[in-house]
Amino acid sequence: TWANARTVMYAKIASTQFEDAEKFVAMAIKEMKDRHGLPKKKIDKGKTGDGHDYFINEYPATKTYSQWERVAYVQLPKAVAYIVLSSRDEASYRKDAPALREVLKTFGYLEPKFEKK
Repeated sequence: TWANARTVMYAKIASTQFEDAEKFVAMAIKEMKDRHGLPKKKIDKGKTGDGHDYFINEYPATKTYSQWERVAYVQLPKAVAYIVLSSRDEASYRKDAPALREVLKTFGYLEPKFEKK
């Protein structure tokens, strides 16, 4: 459960106002800087299993935020997806961090389909 897991992972789509991953990350870093500190930017990059570009930032724990996090930002058509791996301690983070790349290998974007009636 969220309450007792050492590491969790979750995915979200950025607000519909963001279509560019670089712009979204710049805004997110600016908003989180005081609490999270500055990340290690682009510690990894590549393509998802279906060929979408991604990059990963690392957010080490700080005095004001105890979680160790690694976030993959995926550029989608007209949207940005992000997948967060969050650990309670550095040992769990180091052990579990490779799971994020495994998820990215299986990532697939489903194109919305509309039918005319």
